[in-house]
Parts: sequence; structure tokens; C-alpha cells
Amino acid sequence: MSFFKTLCIAIIVSSLVIACSSAERRAYKSEAEANESQAELNKRKIEIVNDYEKCVNKSETAEDLAKCEALLKAAEGL
Repeated sequence: MSFFKTLCIAIIVSSLVIACSSAERRAYKSEAEANESQAELNKRKIEIVNDYEKCVNKSETAEDLAKCEALLKAAEGL
């Protein structure tokens, strides 16, 4: 009977360990995906800011500058 109890306890403990490590893997994967998404978002913001700077440098009128401001607002909205 003692062997059976030990076996049951071992199965329960191993099941708990597997469940915990699985949750940790899922959390790590989610965090990695979030970091990747944030990196892509930052890259897009930098592209918009670069486009804004080019636009401002090429602008000759207040109307042109207003169009450039739309680019800046787009970057802020991200």
C-alpha cells in the first residue's frame, strides 16, 4: 500500500510541475510577442518621424507645414 501512495504522490507532483512550467512557457512566449510588437511599433514611429522631418524640410508654405503636422499626429496616435 505504501508503494501505491508514493506512486500517486509522485504522479500528482510531476503533474503540478508540468503544469507550472507550461504556464511559464506561455507567459514567456506572450512577453516575447509583446516585445516584438512594441519593437515594430517603435520602428513605425521612427519612420513617421523621419517622414515628418523630410516634409518640414521640403515645406515652403504654411499649408505644406499643416500637411506635415498630420504626419506628426499620426506618430503620436500610435
